[in-house]
Amino acid sequence: MNYAVMDHHNFWQRGEGASSIADADVVFMWNDFCFEAQVRAMQAIGKKVIVYEHGFGALNDYSELNNHAPLADGYLALGEVTAEFVPNSLVVGNPVYDDLKEKKEQTGKALYVGLHWVRDVSGYNTRNYKELKETYDEYEWNIKTSDKATAGIDSDEVWYSGVEGVRSLPRIKSKLREYDAIFTPKAGTFDSFARLMGIPVYVIDKEESYRQEGDPVSFKIEGDNYIRVGEELEPKSIDMAEYIARPSMKLDKILEWVDGSI
Repeated sequence: MNYAVMDHHNFWQRGEGASSIADADVVFMWNDFCFEAQVRAMQAIGKKVIVYEHGFGALNDYSELNNHAPLADGYLALGEVTAEFVPNSLVVGNPVYDDLKEKKEQTGKALYVGLHWVRDVSGYNTRNYKELKETYDEYEWNIKTSDKATAGIDSDEVWYSGVEGVRSLPRIKSKLREYDAIFTPKAGTFDSFARLMGIPVYVIDKEESYRQEGDPVSFKIEGDNYIRVGEELEPKSIDMAEYIARPSMKLDKILEWVDGSI
């Protein structure tokens, strides 16, 4: 079965594919509702369209919280939880998570993960970082920003990356070991790596104060470690087994599923 891939955030980790879209029997896409016309056109000429979860919690787009209509022929989910949001789903995990090892060494450093959102949130990130740094001064502080999280923040070290950079995910996996705690406004792809490594993750904006009417509702982990800045830090371990399947499913098994079930 010939396949083609529309990658996004370099989150497709199973090879580039041997075909152009024109020659492909199946096209793996990171989204369908943003490309409805293209999806319908490919389906009309007999191609199968499969959407893969292109970041942690991405299939939340189809949940009752965000209500996008599923258009693809099938969906590849990271875990059991998000597989429930879509029809014709297969839990496959992602190879990028397979080799993560538990972090044990302590460094005394903490990281604020700057929010990237549908608008400029520089002021929001600046306020959060300043408050965290002043409140939990037992840590040496850094901030993580990206081309989707603009922030001109004074820090000893700003960890900056482009989300489409080919080294972004490997960099996350290697550099996260420098930090004893992660603070973030919401659960996301970046901190999903930390959770699997046993690094405490504190979610500091349960109310999603950054949202405006019409914005997407963020994916939430049941029983997550929500705190208000100023509260005592009590690390909570989150069982990620239902959210990210490991080890991940091999491509040949996925193609067998597509060929036989979709």
